[in-house]
Amino acid sequence: MKKILLAIILIFGFSGISNAADQGQMRLGLDLGFSPVDLEAEKTAQELANLSGSTVTVEYDTGSFVGRIFGEYGLSSTMDLEFGYFTTSDAEAKYTISGASAKESYYADGFDFSLNFKGGDGWFGKLGMHSSTVHGNASITIGGTTYAVTASRDGSGPLFGGGFEADGTRYSITHYVDVGDTTDYTMFSVGWLF
Repeated sequence: MKKILLAIILIFGFSGISNAADQGQMRLGLDLGFSPVDLEAEKTAQELANLSGSTVTVEYDTGSFVGRIFGEYGLSSTMDLEFGYFTTSDAEAKYTISGASAKESYYADGFDFSLNFKGGDGWFGKLGMHSSTVHGNASITIGGTTYAVTASRDGSGPLFGGGFEADGTRYSITHYVDVGDTTDYTMFSVGWLF
């Protein structure tokens, strides 16, 4: 939380030295995209095989779809302040061993804000912070009986990225550090501004 408060103070400090505001223009937007995810499923399968002394097969996802809604406020002709909420689809791994199976799935969601630095040719960069949660669900089935557990973990960290915008459409890459204090996400997205 202290990191987020410090980032807010810095952002508003920078906005005070920026050029005159673009008439306070506010735009809303929607980003849709994809983020690679490493569930370390192969490592988990090997650990299960070592513990059980049996062969373990594994199937797993390598990424998640991402949706994000956001608002963008013009601070100047070269700088915007952006606030957003993102969520991902589930990334799952399923392990099968003689007489038993296990499944784990994770998704993340959270809030972010950033300063977007705009060039005159449509290119932009962004720097900010996020507060996020990784939600996990796991189940194991033994002899037809299923046992389930859920957990979540909160965290915050910096984000940075960039992209290109033209005619109300933007293409961007944003890297979120320590999502849910667990992992990094790099989101490749296409966005529409209204």
